Amino acid sequence: MKNITIRSLRAKQKSNSKTAEKFFGKPKDESEDLSERKCSRSRFRKLINFIVLFIFVLVIGGAGGILIDRFAIPYLLVNYPQLNQYEFLKRVNERTTIVEITKEVKISEDKAVVEAIKKILPSVIQIVEPIKNSDGKPSGEFIRKGTGVILTNDGVIITSLENINITDKEEDVSKKNDSGTDAVFGAKSNFPKVKLNNGEIYSAELIAENDLTGFAIIKIKEVNLPVLAFAAFENIELGEKVIALDDSVAVDIVSKFVGSSETTENGIEKETMKRIKIMNSLDKSFNGAPVVNLKGEIVGISQGGNLVVPMNEIMAFMNSAVNK
Repeated sequence: MKNITIRSLRAKQKSNSKTAEKFFGKPKDESEDLSERKCSRSRFRKLINFIVLFIFVLVIGGAGGILIDRFAIPYLLVNYPQLNQYEFLKRVNERTTIVEITKEVKISEDKAVVEAIKKILPSVIQIVEPIKNSDGKPSGEFIRKGTGVILTNDGVIITSLENINITDKEEDVSKKNDSGTDAVFGAKSNFPKVKLNNGEIYSAELIAENDLTGFAIIKIKEVNLPVLAFAAFENIELGEKVIALDDSVAVDIVSKFVGSSETTENGIEKETMKRIKIMNSLDKSFNGAPVVNLKGEIVGISQGGNLVVPMNEIMAFMNSAVNK
């Protein structure tokens, strides 16, 4: 009996010792897990540092490349012409400094031309002549004779004498001026008519003509017409871009100012004529057409070829004709 009790006590002690070992036993060795975690974190930090460094190098390298491309290479090519023998340097210079600037300037100029034409169009008129039937009566159709431009909102228009048939004028001799160069005429039924930009057609009356300039002042009975601002002669600059508008568009450049003078009785030279000369000659269809700058201001009226009569002289002619 005593042996059985001892054995049971020993068995109970063994079971208690195992439980205690489980409870108070040594923790598992986690050194391997900790080292793996430290290693993974250090790798992640290295990756982040590499990415940041890579981006920094790209930014600095790109900025340096732009500075070299834009400034250093052009400077070297200008100051050291011997470097022009290297084709790759010349190509880099042309690609970065010339082509892009030219493209930008061209785009801005094209836009300015379009905007100027939009301003001009409402004030540009067409001189048209009625087409007659075989019986001599108007057919209701018209042929285009030429171009003119509205000077005042009450219907005063300037055009070329070539756009008006001389035989269709009814002369009023009593209204000639002192010089005899300008004359006022009444309107006739077969006199050329004026077609506005909106398509409306009006009968016109010839107010005055000037053989020296080849222009004529005509008038229609209408008010509130669109007009343009005038550019003073002294504000026109050589090299300025101008636009001539007929039934087509011609873009040109002011190349020269032409003038003539005469000597008075007192021996003083007096300027009698000012002309704006553009680079290229315009064909006859532009005679009497407005020439404007990129602001949409009338610089003058085309006299034919490459000569333009400035608005100062045009306005003086108009005022003398209208205020008789």
